[in-house]
Amino acid sequence: FGVLTTDTIEQAIERAGTKAGNKGAEAATTAIEMVNLLRKLEVRE
Repeated sequence: FGVLTTDTIEQAIERAGTKAGNKGAEAATTAIEMVNLLRKLEVRE
C-alpha cells in the first residue's frame, strides 16, 4: 500500500508508473484473480 505525495499532477502521473507500467492496476487485477481462484477452490471442498 502506498500513497504518492507530489507537488503537481504531472509528477503524480510520472511517479504512478508511466514508464514501468501502472503497478496499482496490476496489484488490483492480481487481487481480483486471487479472490476468483479462492472462490473456485471453496466450491470443490
